[in-house]
Amino acid sequence: MNKKIFLIAGGAAALIAATYAGLSVYAGNKAEKKLEDWAYDAQIENRLHWSKVSSSPFGGRVSIFDVELDIGDSNAAIRAKEIMLDEDERTRIRLQFRGVNAEQEAFSDFRQFSAIAGRNIDRGFANAVGGFQPALNSGLTFVPPFDVDLFVDVDDDAGVVETAINVALPELFDSQISYRLAGQRGLNRQLRGLQRTLTSAENGYQILQSLEELGQTIDRIEIEAIRFTMKDRGLVSRSIALQQRYNTPLDPTRGDADKQRSEHYERQVEQQVKQCERGDLARDLEDVCELISDILLGKEDGFELSIEPKETVRLRDLSKLDDSRTSSRMLARMNLQIDSL
Repeated sequence: MNKKIFLIAGGAAALIAATYAGLSVYAGNKAEKKLEDWAYDAQIENRLHWSKVSSSPFGGRVSIFDVELDIGDSNAAIRAKEIMLDEDERTRIRLQFRGVNAEQEAFSDFRQFSAIAGRNIDRGFANAVGGFQPALNSGLTFVPPFDVDLFVDVDDDAGVVETAINVALPELFDSQISYRLAGQRGLNRQLRGLQRTLTSAENGYQILQSLEELGQTIDRIEIEAIRFTMKDRGLVSRSIALQQRYNTPLDPTRGDADKQRSEHYERQVEQQVKQCERGDLARDLEDVCELISDILLGKEDGFELSIEPKETVRLRDLSKLDDSRTSSRMLARMNLQIDSL
């Protein structure tokens, strides 16, 4: 009797597994067709490639494997071993990019990215890292494959939009920026309506009207919270070592070279801190100059910058930060804080 029960149970499990696998293949085929249609509509069908698409049989989660996107006319490409998409009723979406790899031209937009050290290191490294300054200044000759997570939640009823972007760069740093915005009731429905208008509008006036309505919605955005964090994974420590090694004028008559390098670097940091203390940043952010010193000296390995307004602050109000007459009051309303991790 027990043997029959086990056989029946085993057969039922095998049937369920086979059914699940079959539904997954079917769902994967449907997901791949949607991806192909999207690539065609976006006019990148000849530049976007992948090896396989799989999907949960009950929807909501899609995985795309071995993705490659050609960029421009330069043979540059961005690649990812896997992209995972979770979608919930078209209001919540989570995208995970794993093992992202990009050729040097893909990093061209980072060429102006400033750095804390190593500016005088052999410029020949620049081509190897595609001008990605943090990698260059920490001694890396290439950017290792990295991970990116993107989360968006649009709650139409509550009128709240939440987003978070995480970037994990091995041997460089981990960073995250997240937003919580209010005053956006019906935003998701409005965006879907705009999408329909763009594809079916009979004249330009309909499109302009929809864009104007979207602009009015965006104009009402209120900031509830913004957070930015960065944690060192080798960028700072290697940059410090390279700065001391290559940017220190050594005096053979003063003995220990390592001691000279360390003392010279500490004097440079001290000068930067004094310059910081004379600026507006120190006035608006308590202890920020001390934190900068601790990070540059390797005593702290990260920081968190947060905004949680005590009073109503709309996104459009951020333009007041550019005006010296209103910036201090604006920062006070924003309740800007910075802390070590």
